[in-house]
Amino acid sequence: MPLPPKGAVVPLDEIERICAEHGLTELWAKIAADPPDKPFASDGCSLWFDSWDGVELYPFCFLHDLKYWAGRPGEEAERLVADAELMIAVALAGEPAMAELMFHGVRLGGHPMFRRSFSWGFGRSR
Repeated sequence: MPLPPKGAVVPLDEIERICAEHGLTELWAKIAADPPDKPFASDGCSLWFDSWDGVELYPFCFLHDLKYWAGRPGEEAERLVADAELMIAVALAGEPAMAELMFHGVRLGGHPMFRRSFSWGFGRSR
């Protein structure tokens, strides 16, 4: 099934389905046990391209956003894993140079200290 469009608010039952379809059972368990306060909506590849040279990056960014939305303070290892998974997915889609650029971008721009709408833990009240 296709992922919800950019900007669409995604209800928890839909998030559960998406996690199941993408093998994100641990992520769903985390969300189900402690749902973030704010509703989830993906902004796509934050401040970046949602597609590049015929490669759709949005699905990778959507799943990355879901992980960031559910993030909790102090989960630096989990954040690093989410960023590495994004990089690997983009590289395997045939864009290794883009993957590396995106990795460095999310490592810097997604840091929770910036408190942006796409920072780690953006679904939780701060």
